[in-house]
Amino acid sequence: MQQINLQLGTSLRRTAPPASPAFNSPSVEIEPNETACPVRSELIALLLSALEREKVSYCHWKSNWRIDEWLAGDGDLDLLVERRDLNVFAFVLARLGFKKALVPPRADLPGIVNFYGYDAGLRKFIHIHAHYQLVLGHDASKNYRLPIERSVLASSRLQDSIRQPSPEMELAIFIVRMTLKYSAPEYLARRATGNLGELRRNIRNEYHFLSDLIDPIRFGDTIRQILPTVDPRLLNDCGRALLLDMSAARMSRLRRKLERALESQSRTAIVRERSKRAVKAVSAAVVKMRLKTPNRKRLESGGSLVAVVGGDGSGKSTCTSDLHRWLGKRFETHLVHLGMPPKSALTIASIGGVRLQRLHAAVWGFFRGRAPESFDPFNPDINLIQRIRWLCTARDRYRLYKKLRRFASNGAIVLCDRFPTGKLSRMDAPRIERSLDGRQPTRIERFLIEKERSYYQRILPPDQLIVLRVEPEIAIERKLDEPTEHVSIRSKELWDANWSDTHAKLVDAGQPREKVIDEVRSLVWAEL
Repeated sequence: MQQINLQLGTSLRRTAPPASPAFNSPSVEIEPNETACPVRSELIALLLSALEREKVSYCHWKSNWRIDEWLAGDGDLDLLVERRDLNVFAFVLARLGFKKALVPPRADLPGIVNFYGYDAGLRKFIHIHAHYQLVLGHDASKNYRLPIERSVLASSRLQDSIRQPSPEMELAIFIVRMTLKYSAPEYLARRATGNLGELRRNIRNEYHFLSDLIDPIRFGDTIRQILPTVDPRLLNDCGRALLLDMSAARMSRLRRKLERALESQSRTAIVRERSKRAVKAVSAAVVKMRLKTPNRKRLESGGSLVAVVGGDGSGKSTCTSDLHRWLGKRFETHLVHLGMPPKSALTIASIGGVRLQRLHAAVWGFFRGRAPESFDPFNPDINLIQRIRWLCTARDRYRLYKKLRRFASNGAIVLCDRFPTGKLSRMDAPRIERSLDGRQPTRIERFLIEKERSYYQRILPPDQLIVLRVEPEIAIERKLDEPTEHVSIRSKELWDANWSDTHAKLVDAGQPREKVIDEVRSLVWAEL
């Protein structure tokens, strides 16, 4: 490792004296960060080009030492945007397919908005973290708003296809930002779990990256301009502490001093902020324990009920599982199989009745000397109890549908594997009337038919319907674990169905799986 003598506020490439004798730092060890340059996102390139063309005043205001990663979509782009350009900025994003996302109320911050776009070429979400004002501090509270946005934007220049603030401005904000974020309990927790080394490494690397670029005189002027209430010696101590990984007690004292210096720019009183931080930490832990996953964002446009329908071998389960993994990382998402809803007590009782009747028939056949017939689940015995079983299944689907509609109405994305469409009779559709083979129903059968039909009529069309069409011959080749005749009939019915009077998006599921998944992703994202 190379040893260098670093001075806070002094460029390693210059010989000029420091702006103040207070800005002296000891020798430290630089850890190289040698990574291959990732492939850049075409969507981000289009966005940056459009912002320049529309003359939007913006800059990527932090962590520019890893700008190649951010431009490749690995992580979010933190863009500071001039308030007067807010509408133009939002219009540019919307034109490129970005969608505004809402965070849970407890994590919402004024002047900070999240946008998501989908880069189909990289198969990645592009997260734009738009800041209309600079709010800093611990992640649980972000208690300090520095009114320096115009100064940061005025110092920005176009570098490497994206506007970045001057290194002097970025270094000053970096020291303040990392000091305010410090938390002794989190420090000790990271050390206990072995995650502290990476954090220290990143802080040192970013600090050295910026120190190598600054001009000492301009750095001193920048500090006096944007941090007039902060003693330069305190800022120097904070920088030394970040470099030398000082003790938790020392870092906590420096953070408290900096908080007092910035008290006039705090969003709430310091005591209240600390109590709020503790409450949020506890509530976040409780939510994680109860829900197993943290709260996700929701799209500003609201929730959506997305149904994926297809014949056997079309890959509908594969597509819905992929959509759930893809969307569920960032948004509140639920995956359900509407073809096999949770069974109610009535359904379980009807299943028991069907099995008891089957057992009775087998025992009676045994005493009469007939060989027991093997049960065919694809062609069950049709009788009154079986028809009641179908009615209970319709009721279960309707009950699950009501629950899913409520999720979607409250902002969640609901993904359904199979859905009653009214176009198919062999799958997720009323069965009792079809089982009569054209004969006149009895009085009780007429009641069961009307009741079953009423449940399906109350299941309204989904917000998005994706139909995976695959030729019956291909479906038979793919679905070897089911009877050929059964697969052929169901696949042919879906293949021949006319979807022109619906809002369904038809996808050729005979393509390679990756192409099908990419097409489904693009269709779903465009409609969310």
